[in-house]
Amino acid sequence: MSGPYTDKELAAYADFYEQHGAVRLPGLISSDLVTKVLAAIDDAAAAFGPGRAPGKAMSFGRGEGRMTIRYMWRENPFIKDFLFREALAEPLARVTRCKELRFWFDLTFIHEAAGEGEIGEGTGWHHDIPAFGFKGEKLPSLWMAMTPSTAANSRLEFIDGSHKSVPGFFRTPTAPVDPADGMLTIPDYDELVKQGREKILTWDCAPGDAIVIHPYTIHGAKGNTGSKAHGRRVAITTRWLGDDVRWLPNDPKAKQFLSDPSEKPLPIGARPAGENFPLIWKENSRIGDVRAA
Repeated sequence: MSGPYTDKELAAYADFYEQHGAVRLPGLISSDLVTKVLAAIDDAAAAFGPGRAPGKAMSFGRGEGRMTIRYMWRENPFIKDFLFREALAEPLARVTRCKELRFWFDLTFIHEAAGEGEIGEGTGWHHDIPAFGFKGEKLPSLWMAMTPSTAANSRLEFIDGSHKSVPGFFRTPTAPVDPADGMLTIPDYDELVKQGREKILTWDCAPGDAIVIHPYTIHGAKGNTGSKAHGRRVAITTRWLGDDVRWLPNDPKAKQFLSDPSEKPLPIGARPAGENFPLIWKENSRIGDVRAA
């Protein structure tokens, strides 16, 4: 038993994740915690300022009907305590079959309408691994819904099984084409789906539901449709570092997604370690022993 799930359920989720590249975990977060986390997100959003303020780890981004908040854990003690819990890490470890998990960072998405009846900015098809300074198969994202997530308000969509079929790293659709970077141009997945050559995997999510995402899985989200009846979509996603992960940025000088603006990059090929990548769960260890590691 781990959190709200039986061993049998976790084994089934793990098999589904391995085959499809994403899996929904219903009811991972309790309703009282959802309420508190959503309040903390709203407080952070109220302090919006473009980019990252000097001396701060938390940063913001904004588009039409879309806001992102990164690294709340570094500045909000409640969010840090919420994320650094065995109740999150153990089910994730069991589903991804990791023997240990370190926390990396949080990234919150707020999708609203650009205006009544106007579709907000979505997220195009992509996979996360090219943007990550760390590389590995055991580098899952845990996406947690804080409000309802439906087809009308920007739910996540996945290309079923794409973590097994992509031939390399795809550049994002907006990135300039540079033949020297080794990146591939991402296919038109919408057209491939229309042709029946690819299949979309998706779920409506209630507040407290979570989705585990493989780092190589192609995914995206259409914009919020703009109807007040459907409301905004708020979700907090977290990145975790498992057994095979190493620091292998595409640019050796990169400080990609390091949560402390002053911290130095790890040596190439290094495993994550230290307070910036805290160990949260380890197989056959008590949580107190893990925190002391």
